[in-house]
Amino acid sequence: MIDFAYQRREAANRVACSHPEDGLHVWQINLDDPHAHADDCAQVLDADERARAERFAFPLLRRRYLAAHAALRGILGCSLGRSPDAIELRTDANGKPCLADVPSPLRFNLSHSAGMALVAVSWRHEVGVDIERWSEPAHLMAMVAHYFSVSEKAAFWSLADEQRVPGFHRWWTLKEACLKATGVGLRFPLDAFCVEFRPQFRPRLLDGPSAMQGLQLWSLDLAGVGWSAALAWADPRGNGARPSPTVRQWSWQGWRI
Repeated sequence: MIDFAYQRREAANRVACSHPEDGLHVWQINLDDPHAHADDCAQVLDADERARAERFAFPLLRRRYLAAHAALRGILGCSLGRSPDAIELRTDANGKPCLADVPSPLRFNLSHSAGMALVAVSWRHEVGVDIERWSEPAHLMAMVAHYFSVSEKAAFWSLADEQRVPGFHRWWTLKEACLKATGVGLRFPLDAFCVEFRPQFRPRLLDGPSAMQGLQLWSLDLAGVGWSAALAWADPRGNGARPSPTVRQWSWQGWRI
């Protein structure tokens, strides 16, 4: 019997990957989906990734790692018209993953937290994405004092009490996305640049080094309460006023066809 629903899900994955409307796609991935079988996921990864997965002490963390990296390869594969296990990755001089053997303008970034992951794919410009499950950091006040810039501290303390935990995670994801888009990671001091993270304002870079100028920022709307996510896109032609990119749901049931 032909599973037409299966074929439609697989086709939807491929069409969305291979026909970028604006050069930028974002995918939300459920790492705990029962169709994300660990053995299948492991088969499309390279030897280094499989070795890293084996070092996880807890099976849940191992399974989520395998799912996140298999989904990334699935998304890159259907974006390029290749099978997931044919994708070769390396890291650039800053340690950011990139394609190893494809002469393509494709850029991408992966982030995962708990049972959820995001993959951002851009056809022309560098991109950074971050996702965080809300928690109340034991030392939240100390982190605000240590890592926020002067203006960000003032903005944080202007928030109502009930806005501070989500506000902190909104700030954190925006910062992480900026660092990942520029490829510098957390080696760059968090208080050396400033973002607008208050919920009543559009996210944007307020002040920062030349490498971050031109970044467009978004806080992303995700399915489910208790998550924050952000996207930074290095489009030098943008004015920061574009609509927020649509977050697509990755289907595991057709990902390897």
